[in-house]
Amino acid sequence: MKAIIILITSMLCCLGVSAQTVTEYFDVGNPIKYCGTKYSLVWSARPQENYYVQEYLPKGESLEHYNQMFTVSVIFGDITPLEAVQAKIAELEQRKKTDPVTNYLVAENNGEYILEFIVGDSSDGKMNIVEVDVHYYKQMTINGRNASVLSFYSGRAYGDDIMQFIQSIPQKRNAWYEGMSNLKLNPKFPKK
Repeated sequence: MKAIIILITSMLCCLGVSAQTVTEYFDVGNPIKYCGTKYSLVWSARPQENYYVQEYLPKGESLEHYNQMFTVSVIFGDITPLEAVQAKIAELEQRKKTDPVTNYLVAENNGEYILEFIVGDSSDGKMNIVEVDVHYYKQMTINGRNASVLSFYSGRAYGDDIMQFIQSIPQKRNAWYEGMSNLKLNPKFPKK
């Protein structure tokens, strides 16, 4: 019994530590409110010296199996929103060769871009997951440095929910675009 209590205590301690290890590299508000849902910071990374990513989920969702997620990425340098969109489109065109669900739409307004795309994952001829992403690309100056900022919403459906999810996309599109355009996220990094 004592061993079980020690094991449970150590597991709870580990969970507490992992929950505290998410680094908030930049501040964009926490939670982020998008289309009526609040998203809280759950994961972050700095894959390269000039590249930062933070992911946010609604309460009750997990990174392993989510229905909705919001992500903000910042890349310092001279990459433009158009170049970032073109790179993503090239990736999607490659994916179309193996994923028949893949499709995308692009909208531009004053040098800012929204790229909406849908992708799927299947096995044995059956669709397992469908994901729609709404990417919003814009150029900013942060602490005197050029930066490309990507904010995006990701929605997923699994198994039997996929068809209804796909059919609901046209009705949700305007709200997604308007919500993204009105969000006005402004990443704030600590000054060095």
